[in-house]
Amino acid sequence: MKASETAREHFKNKGLSYNDITEGDICTLVMLLNKHIKQASKDGRMSTNTMRMSQKIKSKFTTTGKLKECYLFMNSHYFTQRECISFNDDGFIGFCGWADDRNTEPVVNAFIEWCDSIV
Repeated sequence: MKASETAREHFKNKGLSYNDITEGDICTLVMLLNKHIKQASKDGRMSTNTMRMSQKIKSKFTTTGKLKECYLFMNSHYFTQRECISFNDDGFIGFCGWADDRNTEPVVNAFIEWCDSIV
């Protein structure tokens, strides 16, 4: 099973849904992503040491503050605003669709830690 599939299963097995995710939870996820990506870059576990989270977050919430959809992006010295994690409006959660497993690993690890922190 690919790491992204494992992460989606973890989310499901924790009993989470978009209704459980608030704007504050997204901020927590961004902080964890920054931590994991920075450490992986420092340790040489990513293809380049210049990857970092973008400040851009594209999100929609219900009037009661529950997540409808959200798109988080990352940057590097050779690209800007590539998908990091997407919470699509159809319920699918995507992870770095452009990246190989090596570059996806810290993103998935941050996501799993985040899932564990919000249940």
